[in-house]
Formats: sequence, structure tokens, C-alpha cells
Amino acid sequence: MRYIIITGVNFDNKGAEAMMFHLYHYLQYKWRRKKVIVFCKNSERQLEEYRKRYNLRIISCYLADAFYAEGGIYRLAGKIKGIQSRSNSAKIRKILQNADLCVDASGFNFSSKFSFMDNYAWLKNIEIMKNHNIPVVVMPQSFGPFAFPKWYGWILRFKAQQIMQYPSRIFAREQSGFYELKTYCNVKNLLLSLDLVLLGERLNPNNFYRNSSLMKKYKIADGSVAVIPNQKLKVHSTDLNGEKIYISAIQALIKEGKKVYIVRHCESDRQFCKSLAKKFRYIENVRYIDDDIDCLEFAELIKHFEFAIASRYHGIVHSYKAGIPCVVIGWADKYLDLAQQMFQDYYVLDLSDYNEDKLKMKIHEMSLNYLSERTKIIQRYNQLKKTHKLYEIAFDDVD
Repeated sequence: MRYIIITGVNFDNKGAEAMMFHLYHYLQYKWRRKKVIVFCKNSERQLEEYRKRYNLRIISCYLADAFYAEGGIYRLAGKIKGIQSRSNSAKIRKILQNADLCVDASGFNFSSKFSFMDNYAWLKNIEIMKNHNIPVVVMPQSFGPFAFPKWYGWILRFKAQQIMQYPSRIFAREQSGFYELKTYCNVKNLLLSLDLVLLGERLNPNNFYRNSSLMKKYKIADGSVAVIPNQKLKVHSTDLNGEKIYISAIQALIKEGKKVYIVRHCESDRQFCKSLAKKFRYIENVRYIDDDIDCLEFAELIKHFEFAIASRYHGIVHSYKAGIPCVVIGWADKYLDLAQQMFQDYYVLDLSDYNEDKLKMKIHEMSLNYLSERTKIIQRYNQLKKTHKLYEIAFDDVD
């Protein structure tokens, strides 16, 4: 049996999960005689629960697992690093020896915003595929900046200049990331593309759930707005209070007469969302959905809101895909680039230019204009789907 491997994904947030589901569906449909398998950054104990829920082939695989499966000196490195699921090493080795393609969907990993090990692990994943002569396609993700400390920056640059020539396609998700990567390691096979979830077809839950009754459904009151926070706001708003920004947003929505649902889009946001919800625990029109909902449930849930206030990238992607406008609170190029593609850049509030009055004004204007913005988004989305052929271009020369 021949395999197609998906890497860089996990079940910890709905963005990574959505990329996994979209790729799994597309690749398995395109290559029906091969087995698509996900090298997942979750423990085997966690994956046991997901296997009961979804029709997916998933196996726990961290860098240490891949090292151990490689054998030789890498086997020793796997032991030193601390193997996550050594029992998987024989399975991983068999898959690597019989794979015809690896598709990476890391989202955002290769950048000086992350540690040496994070960057090294991302590059090493491609190198392992190269060592096994497995073609690699790097799906749309963010890259850069590459302002690494000198003491290890030269190691990563040297390695990147070697390894990044190997993938048949590398897709940058933003213009800035495209130029950063091109300049940093002179990548020849680099293309610019919108997000793979945005351009993917709408997923049918019946293709994934082992039992459709497992899918959670919600009754959302009319006149409701979704609030989708991101705890990283605390890190990127060093001169601001990240929680206070969202408190102000919810207060503005209440003043507009809206019902508010705080929705958690990522496991790491749990404490942030819980703390935020606690501030409004006595306000009847503010509710908190603390369930572990998946990307399919979220895609269905978001349809029922007038608009959203969001800082989670794929929370915004899911919203636009459903025709739901967003007031975006962001700090990186990816937020503005995405909104510009949907003619929604007016409603992006960057932390570098944040003030409370601007936030309240944008919420007020969205409250008045969300229906016309919805029409604009739907028309633009249909246009993008016709003109952007990411999946066809990514795999057109893969047997």
C-alpha cells in the first residue's frame, strides 16, 4: 500500500484541524487507491478519542518520533529528545518507506518569532522526506521575519538554503512572507496563494463523523454576534491590556443591543475566554460556549451570527467562507491581507494603531452595515473560488 502524508497539523485549534480535514478530504478523493495518513502533533492517548469520533487515519508523530524511526544516529537523537510514542516508530518507518507525497500544512512555523527548535523541527521534517525521496508540497502558510540571533541564525540559514529547494511547491500566504522567504533563502519554487481552508470546498460532516449524531448543534438567538478572542493578544499588545480590548468590544456590542456569544477557537484560549466571560457573568445577553467544538461544528455555528469580532485567523476564514463579516483585531500582515482579499480591510483594527474609540466606531458601523457587507463577502468569495486554483496547481505534477 502506498501512502500520502499530511504534516504540521493537530487537533488543538480549529485552524490546524480545518487544514487537516480539507487536505485529507481532497487528497483521499484524488488518490483513492492510496492511503492518506496524518502525522499528528497530538499524543496517542488524545488520538484514541479522535479515532472514535472521526473517519481519519491519524498517528502521533513528533520530531523525536521521526528521528527514532529514521534509525542510526537519528535514533539516538530521538532517545535524547525524549520519544513521545516509541511504539509508533515501526509504523512511521513503514509509512516513510512507502510514501509518494508529503503535504505540509503548518500554518506558521518558520520564523524568528519561534525558537531554534521550532524552526529546526520544521526544516528537519522536509529533510526527512527528502532522505526518503518523498515529494513535498508546502501548502499556504506565513513565513518570517527571519531576525534570528547570530549565535544560531547562520545554522538555520545554511540549512534552509539547502532544504527549501527540495519541495516541488512552496506557497506563501502573504505578500510580505513571500518576499521574506525569497530573500532569506533564495527559494525558486515559491508561489503566493490564499489560505487552503478559504479555497477548499465546503466539507460535508458525513464524510468525517463515524456517527452524525456526534456533531454538536446550537440554537443561536436572533441579533447575536460572535466574539472569537485570541490569548496571544496579551503578548502582542504589550502597551495595552488585551482583555480590556475585548471587554470594551463586548460593552460596545451590548450598547448596540446585540446578544453576545464568546466562542473559543483554540484550546490555548480557554483561560482567556473563561476570564473574559467571568467579567460578564451577570449580564444575561452575554454567553460563553466553552464546549470543545471542532472545525465542522464551528463552520456550522458561525452561520447563525450577524457578524463576528475576531482575532483568530481561521476563525475569520471560517466566517468569511460562511459570508459572515468580521471586525478584526489583529497584529500581523496575515489579518490585513485576508481582509483585503474580501474587501473588508476597513474593519481591521491593528494593535499598532489601536484606540477604544476606533473599535467602538467600527462595531457601530458594522452593526448598521453587516447585511451589505455580507453580500459583498459572498460575491467576492464566489469570484475567488473561480479564479484561484490552489489545489490544482499544488498537485498538478504529482502522480
